[in-house]
Amino acid sequence: MTRQMRDKKKRMYLIIAWVCFFPLAIWTASRMTVNQPEINLIDLSIISLLAVVVSFFPIKVLDTNITFMSGINLAVFLYFGMNVALFITILSLIAMFITLRVNPIKEYYRYMANTLMFSWIIICEGFIFHLLGGETGAFDVSESINLIPVVAYVFTGLVLNHVGLYFIVTVLYEQDIAFFDRDALWDLVSEVLAIPVGLMLYVLYSQLGRPGIFYVGLPFLSLSIIINLYHASKQVNDSLQKASEIGQQLSEHLKVNHILDVFIEKLIGFMEVDFAFIYDADAGEHLNIIRKYESEEGILTVVPIKKHEAISGRVWATGKSIRYSKVKAWQQVSDLFFQGKAESVLSVPMIRNQKIVGIITFASKEKHAFQKHHLIILEILANYLAVAIDNARNYESTKLKSEQCPLTGLYNYRYFEDLLTSMYQNYEYFRKQFSVILLDIDHFKTVNDTYGHQSGNDVLILLARRLENFIGNRGTVARYGGEEFIIVLPETDEKECFVIAEALRSVISDEWFEICNDLTDQCRHNIYITASIGVATAPHQGEDPLALIRNADRAMYTGAKQQGRNKVAAYVG
Repeated sequence: MTRQMRDKKKRMYLIIAWVCFFPLAIWTASRMTVNQPEINLIDLSIISLLAVVVSFFPIKVLDTNITFMSGINLAVFLYFGMNVALFITILSLIAMFITLRVNPIKEYYRYMANTLMFSWIIICEGFIFHLLGGETGAFDVSESINLIPVVAYVFTGLVLNHVGLYFIVTVLYEQDIAFFDRDALWDLVSEVLAIPVGLMLYVLYSQLGRPGIFYVGLPFLSLSIIINLYHASKQVNDSLQKASEIGQQLSEHLKVNHILDVFIEKLIGFMEVDFAFIYDADAGEHLNIIRKYESEEGILTVVPIKKHEAISGRVWATGKSIRYSKVKAWQQVSDLFFQGKAESVLSVPMIRNQKIVGIITFASKEKHAFQKHHLIILEILANYLAVAIDNARNYESTKLKSEQCPLTGLYNYRYFEDLLTSMYQNYEYFRKQFSVILLDIDHFKTVNDTYGHQSGNDVLILLARRLENFIGNRGTVARYGGEEFIIVLPETDEKECFVIAEALRSVISDEWFEICNDLTDQCRHNIYITASIGVATAPHQGEDPLALIRNADRAMYTGAKQQGRNKVAAYVG
């Protein structure tokens, strides 16, 4: 049975259970309500409003919500009895779901499961309360409050609430969670704090009536709002601090790919991101993707984006950031791009020297995944990223120029020497032989004298491409100097190196090179060249890079040049 079929079956059972047992809970609560005083509808409306507002503004401590809803529920139960307590609880539950933006149509089962569970929790709490001798009704100052049934009422609800939620999450949603965690501890703290709040509201309302609601409700509401504002401010400050740390980490890397990897890794850990796209805006008429992230591979098919097209294209055209909280707000703009797989979208420009150099677009499957402070942080980090990429590209360009032969585009001898040195250092760990091939074009001066130096340069360039194509990923080709080239072959012994060198000699000599006669007729000519080649293998034919190259050079001159050229010779030491 598929997951979808199992979910459908569970929801059908839930609907049946709700239809059967929720009305029964209302009837049971009504039958268990005793000594109910006369209900003032205005007072009940004020208490209901207080309960809703408290549900909207929980106190946040260490990213955990603490609410005094159970305190209001306790006061309502002690004064009005179980009927009104059930009504207030259901009303608060609906308010909480609205705060969490739970869709009552698409996620109706969450409303059903929780209203059914909490209605029977209220009944169980009331049963324990009355079983231990507790009585409801207005507080009489001539008598003291019996705390044992009150405490039992609160902790019965705490235990049943925890067990019920654990059952819903593990069975209905099939999520693996711990039975007791930090949230359970905070629930305990919340319930302990709720007892004096509930008793205070109960006593003051019993003695003062309507003003008692305000004496208790207003201070706690004000405190809750102030703490929430502080929490929101602290959240922004923490986010800014996090952005500063990420920006510093970006500046520590000097390769573009590393910078992009760090940026994506940090941001998907910081925000609820299912899709991430980083575009280069200097690529012409289309945005060019330089990094893509998907929480599940192969979900989206990437399509080219022009200015004013889709969300990223609009940001590119206007230079203004965009934040959407649900698909209805943007599906006409970019439905083709996200293909119905995303809800929340965040897109900001990367600006460098007052020019848009790129676009960052994040998307999430969840609604309202990105808040305003996420937009601020991403705008800051986008500029950090633009600067870091620009610096890395300049560094890579400078480094490449310092390591590259400007004529042939091959690595130069400086780079090759560093590479060979590192291979010697790694030999002690890997214990694998490697070889070098050193080749020199035969009679290259004749080519220059006959066709001109520019034609000679053309030969060098063409030969460089031929060497690269032949060696491929088997090794590294570099220009040694003048008409000499050098190749290193990792994990290649002497015999294998000699075979490769012999094949390379044929590749050079058997196929002509097309050049232009730079000295006389400016016509195209096909010429043939040959090369003398020497090979040596490390470590037994050279204890260091200089010795290895020197021995390959000796083999080339004594075994190839002096033996008639167009030959391959191995060093014999």
